[in-house]
Amino acid sequence: MTESPKPTVLPVTAWATSGWFVGAAAAALVHGHLEGLKTAGIIGDFFHDIPAGEQATGFHIRWPVAGDVPVRVRLTVRDIPERVASRYELTAEASRPWEWEWPLPPAPLGRPNLLWDICGRSTVVRFVHPNPVPRTAGMRDWSGETSASPSSISALVHDSEAAAFSDARVPECLPPGLTGRVLEYRVFGAQRQSVNRLLPSTSVKLPAGGAPTLPSRPPRSAINPETLAVKKDLTRDPAPLLDAVVRYASEPWPASGRVLDRVHHLRTASLAESDGERLSRLPATLEEQRLPMQALTARRAEKQALTRTIGGALEDALRATREAEGRERAVTEELRHTRAQFAALATTVRSGALAAVLHAVGRRLQAAERDADAVEELLGAQAVEIIPLRSQLAAPRPASAQELAAVVPDNWEDLAHQTRHECVHLVLADISETTRPLRGHPLEQVWIRRTWQTLGTLNSYAAAKTAHGPQLLPHLGAYLRWPDAATLFPATRHAPRESARLMASPRLHEARCFPVPRTIHPSGRVFMGEHVRIGSGRPPAPRLHLYDDTGGRTGQIHVGYIGTHLPSLRTSC
Repeated sequence: MTESPKPTVLPVTAWATSGWFVGAAAAALVHGHLEGLKTAGIIGDFFHDIPAGEQATGFHIRWPVAGDVPVRVRLTVRDIPERVASRYELTAEASRPWEWEWPLPPAPLGRPNLLWDICGRSTVVRFVHPNPVPRTAGMRDWSGETSASPSSISALVHDSEAAAFSDARVPECLPPGLTGRVLEYRVFGAQRQSVNRLLPSTSVKLPAGGAPTLPSRPPRSAINPETLAVKKDLTRDPAPLLDAVVRYASEPWPASGRVLDRVHHLRTASLAESDGERLSRLPATLEEQRLPMQALTARRAEKQALTRTIGGALEDALRATREAEGRERAVTEELRHTRAQFAALATTVRSGALAAVLHAVGRRLQAAERDADAVEELLGAQAVEIIPLRSQLAAPRPASAQELAAVVPDNWEDLAHQTRHECVHLVLADISETTRPLRGHPLEQVWIRRTWQTLGTLNSYAAAKTAHGPQLLPHLGAYLRWPDAATLFPATRHAPRESARLMASPRLHEARCFPVPRTIHPSGRVFMGEHVRIGSGRPPAPRLHLYDDTGGRTGQIHVGYIGTHLPSLRTSC
């Protein structure tokens, strides 16, 4: 059988009890009786084992109760020589909820009165006969035993006769499945007052001529014991008491941890299941597995189709981006060449004849700069288009993904405010003065949008590096090429360092040193050569300078400057 979890309550399919066998050598008597039942076809099969180091015998029985309902039974018999008796524990489980009309599980063990009908709490109290309540000397011990076992039900019956049992006997009238689970106690005459003095803890009283059902410990449910008390004369009609017992037995049965262990062991004992039972369960098992497999196959096909669709769109977007990057490189090269020509002409022009040429070159320079701005806008649009496509292909998005609000700030003050509240991985310097030359420019809103996009990318890069480590994302350039990037800007805007010639100039080097916490550098300032182009090369050519400390003590990116292009070799000439 397949492994099943240990139950927490007694299942409705299970039947469990315990008790005493009369006399010694009970295991041998049970074995002989089972051999006879197997030969007669009453039980399917059985085997027994003797656990190492224990004076006990375990019987595992397959029993087709009610003709077509397989029941597995486990019986453990342990000899108690000093009592000249044997203790038994019996656990049974059917393939569907237990019905009281089925034969009782102890039936295969032998006849009552011979073996199994003695209650587990005492070697005197029996299941198949009414039991007298002890006289005053032993009555207090008896009151503690009546509700001590959760595997049996105790019913008190008041008999007006002084010492003789009437003909109405509860066990003989019970449904077969309750035989061996109900104990009948007879209280005679005036003995009722003594019994009632011992029952306050159960909230039950024994009426004259009546019969209550005593609640077990622990209580079976929230059922009111008063509703189970019968006040009629039961010597003539025991039906009301039988109805109360059956109603109480139909409530969920409490079970100790030991009983639940026995049920679990019964379920996991593979030898207690026949080959026919395993084969009968096989079609249902295969059907249970087929439906989830079909659902998984359908979901896989849907995901593959979606991947192909999104993959095609992503390829188109990446192709357009590569074309735009190539165009930008060509335009940038042309712009650089035009600037060089313009500078040469500006220094050599001395006559009106060259003024026309200078004017023409200036117009060409302006056109080239407009083309550069247009290409940068195209690259920005392509980046925005690529991000959702990547996120769909890589769904679900990595836990490190950090995206900013879609609403772009209206001005530099709002940009600084939103950055300090939303970008937990960034430290932004005071930009109120450095951005002043950019205000009122026709391209100011374009620069604010690009700056907001850049800050979002830096924040996402720092979050991703914290989550995935520096091996995957050693620097910002690696993040811009990472397929799972949450936000990004065109890689062509990123300059990881300044040129060696610029860094050799003390004045230009100092112009790129900005404040940082002293935990980063004792002087409180570091060189920020890494920067991002916010605008094209046409003045004021805004730039964002940063210091990447994601691998350092702060784990953050420090943005030290947002403003016009800082002094360079060209402007210093």
